[in-house]
Amino acid sequence: MEQVEAVFREERGRLLAALARRFGDLDLAEEVTSEAIEAALTRWPVDGVPPNPGGWLMTTARRKAVDRLRRDQVYAAKLAILQVEADRSAPQAAGDDLPDERLQLFFTCAHPALAPEDRGALTLRCLAGLTTPEVARAFLVPTATMAKRIVRAKKKIREARIPFRVPGPDELPERLPGVLQVICSVFTEGYAASAGPYLQRLDLAEEAIRLARIVHRLLPDAREVTGLLALMLLIHARRDARTGPDGEIVLLEDQDRGRWDHEMIAEGRDLVVAALTGGPPGPYAVQAAINAVHDEATDFAGTDWQQIVQLYDVLLDLDPSPVVALNRAAAIALRDGPAAGLQLLDELAAEPRLQDYHPFALARADLLQRLGQVPEAITAYEHARALAGSEPERAQIRDRLAALQQTDAMETVYEAAGGADGMLRLAAAWHERVMADEIVSHAFHGGARPDHTERLAAYWGQALGGPSVYTESYGSEASVQRRHAGNGEHDEMNHRAIDCFDAALADAGIDDERVRSVLHDYFAWTTFNTMYRHKTEDIDDGQAVTQWSWDGRQEAAES
Repeated sequence: MEQVEAVFREERGRLLAALARRFGDLDLAEEVTSEAIEAALTRWPVDGVPPNPGGWLMTTARRKAVDRLRRDQVYAAKLAILQVEADRSAPQAAGDDLPDERLQLFFTCAHPALAPEDRGALTLRCLAGLTTPEVARAFLVPTATMAKRIVRAKKKIREARIPFRVPGPDELPERLPGVLQVICSVFTEGYAASAGPYLQRLDLAEEAIRLARIVHRLLPDAREVTGLLALMLLIHARRDARTGPDGEIVLLEDQDRGRWDHEMIAEGRDLVVAALTGGPPGPYAVQAAINAVHDEATDFAGTDWQQIVQLYDVLLDLDPSPVVALNRAAAIALRDGPAAGLQLLDELAAEPRLQDYHPFALARADLLQRLGQVPEAITAYEHARALAGSEPERAQIRDRLAALQQTDAMETVYEAAGGADGMLRLAAAWHERVMADEIVSHAFHGGARPDHTERLAAYWGQALGGPSVYTESYGSEASVQRRHAGNGEHDEMNHRAIDCFDAALADAGIDDERVRSVLHDYFAWTTFNTMYRHKTEDIDDGQAVTQWSWDGRQEAAES
C-alpha cells in the first residue's frame, strides 16, 4: 500500500498537468484524475502495481475524459475550440527547456489575469494536492473563503481561455514572482504541516525544492529564484533534527546540529552569495541570508542575533507584512530580552492576519512565561493550542502549558489546597467518611485517638509541601501511615478508602480540579504502595516523609 501511495504522490500532479494541457479544463482534469486513482485503488491491490504506473493512470484518465466528452457533445465542442487555441499559442519546446509539464500548470495558475490571492491557492490545490482546508490554513483564511477563491480561479482560466504553457522569455519576469510565491507556499506546508499527525511533510518540501531547481535551471540569472532555492535548502537542511524519535518538536535551541545536512547547507550558502551579488537583494535572498546566519552558528548561544535583527530590518522594508514583523520581534527578544520583544508583539496584536495565527500566540506565551507573567502566559498558551493545526504542535503546547500550570502561582499542593486549614478540613472530612464506612473503619481497629485528625492533617501537609511539623507524639511515622493509608492486605478496603477520600474532597470544599487530581493521586499512591503492610513491623520507621508536588501526578500515574 505504501508503494501505491508513493506512486499517487508522484504521479498526481504530473497527470493533472498533462490532462489540463490536453483538454484545457482544470475541472475535467481533476475529475478524471481522481477517477483514475480510484480505479487504481480497486485494480492494483488485485493485479499488482503495473510496470509503468504513470502511463496506466494517464491511459485510464484519458479514456474516462473521452467517455465524458462523448456524453456531452456541447461541452466537447467547447473544449475542442480551447484545445486548438492552446495548441496554436503554445511555443514548441526544444531540448530541456520544458523539463516537466507541471511547470506549465504552475505558470497557468500564476497567470496575471488571476487575482493575486487566487494564484497560490489554486496551485497548492492542483499541483501540491492539498485539500481546500489545508490551503486555507496556509493562507490564514476560512475554508469557505478559500473554496470560493479556487472555484473563481478555475472559472477565470476557463472563461478567459488562459493557455496551459510556459511563457516566452519576454513574459517571464512579470510572471515569475507569482510562481515563486506558489513554490514557497508549497515548501511552507511541507516545513510545518497545517494539519495532521506529523510536523513535517517532507514530500511536499522536497517537491518544492525540485520545482525551484527547475525554475533555477530555466532562469539561472534570476537572483530571487536563486534566493528562494537557497532559502529552502538552508531550512530543509535541519529537517532530521527538528523532530524527536516519537515525532515531537525539537526547538532550534535544542537541536543536535550534527544531524543537520551540512552538504545542503554549503550549497545553500553558495546560492545566498549569488543571490546577494549584483544589485539590491530581494525578500527571498534576505530570508536566505537570515537562515544562513542560523546555520553558521556552532550552537544556539553563539547565534549572531545582532546580524539577524539587521537583516530583518532590511526584510521589513522589502516586505512590510505582520508575519515578518512577528519574526523580527522574536529576534529582538533574543537580542535585547523578552520585555523588548513582548512590547513589539503587543503592538502587532490588532493585526487581522495574526488573530488566528498560532505562532503569534505561541511567541507571546513564551515571552510572557520568560517574564514570569504566569496567568497571562497560560491564557496565551491555551489560545495557541486552540489555533495549532498539527498534532505535534498541539502536543508541544500541551506540554509547555502543563509544565507552567504545575508551577502556577501556587508553589505547593499544600498551599493550593488551603494550607493548614485546608488540610485540617480534609482530614476531618476523611475521618467522618471513614468511621461511617463499616469496612474501612476496621483499619483503625480499636478506634482513633481524639487528636488523630490534627496529626493526620500535619502529616499530609508535610508530605504535600507544607512545613515540617510532624512529631513522634502520635506513635511512629509508620503508624500514622499505616492507620491512614488503609489496610494493604485487603484490596476492597483500599478501594473503599479511596472512595471515602474522594467524597471527603467534596466535603472539604476542595473544587479546583488540578488540586483534586494531585490529592487523589497522592492518596491512591500511599494507599496502594506495597510498603504499607498490615503489620507495623513490616514498615521501616526510619523512612523519610514522601514529598508530593505537582510533578507527583506523573509519578502517581506511573505507579
